[in-house]
Amino acid sequence: MTALLHPHLAHTADRCAAHDGTVIVPHDTSGFEYKGDTKRTGLGRIRTGSSQGFHLHASIGVAAETGRPLGLLASKVWVRGEERTSTVEGANGPRKKSGADYQKDGTSESNRWVEQMDEVEALLAGRGCKLIHVADREADIYAAIQAMLERQYNFVVRLSRDKKARLPDGTELEDLTTLARRAEGCVEVEAPISARPATTIPGRGKTFPARQARTARLQFAATTAEIFPPRYGTGSLLINVVHVRELDAPSPEQAIEWVLLTSEPVDTPEQVAAVVRAYRTRWLIEEFFKALKTGCSMEDRELESLHTLKNVLAICIPIAYQLLAIRHLARTEPEAPASLVLCPVKIEILQVKARLPLNPTAAQALQAIAYLGSHFQPIAKKMPGWIVFSRGMQRLLALEEGWLARDSKPIER
Repeated sequence: MTALLHPHLAHTADRCAAHDGTVIVPHDTSGFEYKGDTKRTGLGRIRTGSSQGFHLHASIGVAAETGRPLGLLASKVWVRGEERTSTVEGANGPRKKSGADYQKDGTSESNRWVEQMDEVEALLAGRGCKLIHVADREADIYAAIQAMLERQYNFVVRLSRDKKARLPDGTELEDLTTLARRAEGCVEVEAPISARPATTIPGRGKTFPARQARTARLQFAATTAEIFPPRYGTGSLLINVVHVRELDAPSPEQAIEWVLLTSEPVDTPEQVAAVVRAYRTRWLIEEFFKALKTGCSMEDRELESLHTLKNVLAICIPIAYQLLAIRHLARTEPEAPASLVLCPVKIEILQVKARLPLNPTAAQALQAIAYLGSHFQPIAKKMPGWIVFSRGMQRLLALEEGWLARDSKPIER
């Protein structure tokens, strides 16, 4: 997998360097589950003892100014063992491992967050771009935040577990969320909120209520706080905090509220808004996982071992990146030239096979690829789904292979 991914990682690093600006690096983990009774070699537990699969921890690059995805920067595939919990020998016999135990022996799954940030920083060292690492609530781990500050990494992480905190000049300890809610708002924006059915996070029992599509009025506020560790941690941390709250929400349950922990400055409204924009790019990595799972059908592969699945994953990652890049550009900059995300050969093929005009836009290229994937049936002029789009890309890649073969010389025997 490492050898197969090397060219893509090198090209991603080149795109980041050519971007010559701030690169946001969203990090996240997703599970790839394989159904069936047949045990596959090397796979581990996903959610229950009977499930099998692997986890992919991925880090992608995103251009801060344009929001364009730049490619994969680092990845780690890992599996869980059959046992749901690990134990250690205590004074009265075996007991479940605590957070302090994992902290001591260095085997916690949470170590992957900082380890992969180290890998990204090393890959782009000396490339002349500023990196801002972005992660959701799963990365809200005191030891990880502490390590990022010690390494002087730039980051934005969403708060998951409330922490005891106080203002730098204060004495009273209180919950960080309570402290953040008192911060004075400095920015107000309107943002479209999509509809969502009631959802439950598998394995965690956390349920999010259903919501209707609406335009939300959001207010941003910021402060600086001293936060304190859990009982097995050490030392307090001084960190900037950005609070995002919805004004006039339909109900308290549906109100949007984020508390973001960041190393970035928050002295001006522009800096506060930049922190929120950086966090919002995290959704691109969710789309990247959709491109892998739905677009590249990674969970439908009938290979029998982790080794072969990792090799296919390495082949699919550059394809998933191109799917994501085209789809994102067509959605956010529909009039941008298709040449930003497609090579000349692919554009030429689409001009012949899907009536793509000369000097096509990103939106026109997207529709042409989807046209290939819909078996030449007319499709609505809206954003195509992952299945139709990826089917069209698969056909385009096959056509490209034949297109290039016409200029190849026969093998002499």
